[in-house]
Amino acid sequence: MNFFEHQEQSKKNTTLLVVLFALAVIGIILAVYTVITGVIYTQTVDSQLNGNTFKWFDPEIFLGVTIGVLMVIIGGSLFKIIALKRGGQYIAESLGGRLVNPGTTDLEEKKLINVVAEMALAAGTPVPLAYVLEQEKGINAFAAGYSPDDAVVAVTDGCLRRLTRDELQGVIAHEFSHVLNGDMRLNIRLIGMISGIMIIAFIGSIALRSGSHSRKNGMPALVIGLSLIAIGYIGVFVSRIIQSAVSRQREYLADASAVQFTRNPLGIANALKKIGGFSKGSKIKAPQASETSHMFFSMAIQSMFATHPPIKQRIKRIDPAFNGDFPSISDNESTFTQNETSATGFGVMGLAGGEESMDMDPGNIEESIGTIDSDHVKYSLMLLESIPKAIRHELNDTMGATAVVFAMLLDADANEKNRQIDGLKQIIADDIVHHASKLDETVKSLDRSLKLPLLDLSLPMLRQMSHEQFQTFKQAISILVESDGKLNLFEYALQLIITNRLEAAFRPGSKKRGFKSIEPLMEEAVILISKLAIEGHDDKTEAEKAFATAMMMIPASGSAIMVNKPFHAVGNAISNFADSAPGVKKTILDACAHCILFDRNVTVKEAELLRAIAYALDLPVPPFLFKEGI
Repeated sequence: MNFFEHQEQSKKNTTLLVVLFALAVIGIILAVYTVITGVIYTQTVDSQLNGNTFKWFDPEIFLGVTIGVLMVIIGGSLFKIIALKRGGQYIAESLGGRLVNPGTTDLEEKKLINVVAEMALAAGTPVPLAYVLEQEKGINAFAAGYSPDDAVVAVTDGCLRRLTRDELQGVIAHEFSHVLNGDMRLNIRLIGMISGIMIIAFIGSIALRSGSHSRKNGMPALVIGLSLIAIGYIGVFVSRIIQSAVSRQREYLADASAVQFTRNPLGIANALKKIGGFSKGSKIKAPQASETSHMFFSMAIQSMFATHPPIKQRIKRIDPAFNGDFPSISDNESTFTQNETSATGFGVMGLAGGEESMDMDPGNIEESIGTIDSDHVKYSLMLLESIPKAIRHELNDTMGATAVVFAMLLDADANEKNRQIDGLKQIIADDIVHHASKLDETVKSLDRSLKLPLLDLSLPMLRQMSHEQFQTFKQAISILVESDGKLNLFEYALQLIITNRLEAAFRPGSKKRGFKSIEPLMEEAVILISKLAIEGHDDKTEAEKAFATAMMMIPASGSAIMVNKPFHAVGNAISNFADSAPGVKKTILDACAHCILFDRNVTVKEAELLRAIAYALDLPVPPFLFKEGI
């Protein structure tokens, strides 16, 4: 399956989850009604002996039970889901996680930061926040969030300290598969479902305690309390079955993806072997481990219904030579830190080397979305090494990351730059503006292909801004882009990427898929494709040919005519497409690719513009690579 198929499958899994949840709720309603009716029956035996008829089905009681159970379960689920609106950060912190600063001096934490950054740059996603569960000595990890924009990757202390770099890379690659395949949102909904059903058992325990202190109504309360506890835990039991069914097959897929991403099956296989031979295994001690167990890399708790396939089966699929014996790892065994791998001489170059061009079929763009291979990982390491240490250092705090982003958008023309700086000083502190000006020359000297990676690397610290700081930051970005008299589509796309990705991080789960078909967005398609054609071709005739070729990729586009709308109209068009269903995004990106790559010969400028548009559409596109001699 490609990226879009995975996204559609994730939607189908969500629908299936809702159906199964509804069936579980119906079962709970019937069970609670039966218990209450039985209690009423035992209390009216004398009345029945006097000739009064007892009704086993009373519509009023049934309606009351239905409303009551729905209010409890839906209310409990909504309460949890609202708490989860903070996204991956809330989950990581509720499990005892500590945010790792990108500028950490701890060698093992630095290894984690670098591996996470490499995977993100290779995938074309924002760099997730990295967390360490310091109290957890078992070897485990998870990814959490509603989307790649608000994702976090968390590892246990055991995972951080006991795995080599290759093994850690295999585990992180596994978690990135969940990020790219849309599994994280489904995981959060599973947590909400289980929490809602657990409320039934909680109410039962309250009834049980109240019954034990009441002489008059003690027995009925005890019966109802015990029954609700039983029903609640049976509901949780059923939820665990659903949780297990949803999770197990996705783990095999994530393992296979990790091997594809790294081309090093022994990395993830050896990590699994260490879990099998470690006395603490992959166990998580945190109280919330039960409701989040399906999110982890390996089994977090002992359960009758395993959320993960047997570890030996997982290893056997990756390493057929595995004989079933695990290495023995003691609690006191010293940790091992492997030196950082160098990207030098890996034989694959990106477009960063200059204005090289390569032949590219627009039809291949779709296949690259949401995929990573070992060449992309090596290339991302080269990108990280290409960024000057001074700039990387700036990305270790919010002020520095803000200054770097501002410097990226400062104009090369001195007059335009001064106009931008004057505008910034109206709303931004002078020290930040001054810092951005100092960084300007260094940032301007960077290759164009480093702009998108720099954005991705800046996001972890920009996500640490307050909401008030973020609103000011957005105003500043608008000033930088709009005050520039020579605004181009790439600069405008950078603005959209920064603000849209940060909006998603500050308001996780808020994005709506408003359009399931491209037909209502035909005007927006014409606006976007027209701007791409005009920006990419100096010759009007060539631009019109590129526009016509691109519009042929959109069903029922008819005889569309090229237009030249202002950038705010282009921004509105991109925003509508970004909020649309995967199939709509697939169609418009295919049209964009045919427009930009009209002559099948892509340069750095064209490749990065296409990636920038894809980024703005919330699509993870890895860097375009070519091999020497091809």
